[in-house]
Formats: sequence, C-alpha cells, structure tokens
Amino acid sequence: MSNENTQTNPSTSENSESNQPDYIAMQYRVVRIEDGWRTRKERIGAAWKGDKNSICFRPSGKQIIEGDVYLYPVETDNQQ
Repeated sequence: MSNENTQTNPSTSENSESNQPDYIAMQYRVVRIEDGWRTRKERIGAAWKGDKNSICFRPSGKQIIEGDVYLYPVETDNQQ
C-alpha cells in the first residue's frame, strides 16, 4: 500500500494547463559596484494562487532570504 501525499499541488490545481506561476518573487539587494553602491532587483522564486485566498511561494534553490519579498503578477499576452 502506498502512503502518497494527497495535498493539492498549487501549480496543478487551477493553473494545470500552463503550470506557469501567477507571481514572480523578487527581492531588492544592495550590491557594491566600482563607483559605489547600487540596488538590484533579483528573482528569488515564484508563487501560485492556492485555495482559500492563499499563495504558495517556492524559492529557487536553497538560499537564505533576508528582508522583504515582493510578489509581482505575471503578465500574460491578454493583459495590457
């Protein structure tokens, strides 16, 4: 007998035809450049709409996330 996890995968529930994320997770980081400092926006993962107004966030790889994470909606061809 198999003990499979029966939780609904957010990327396959409502968005199964495309499996594309609903949001892109970004974080602002300050980096040093030759003549000073610059703020850089870096993609750190993706997020999908879940059940009951929830959002499932999946970071890219293993990383330490410090500070705020911003979720930006993914623009599609039919949005303008």
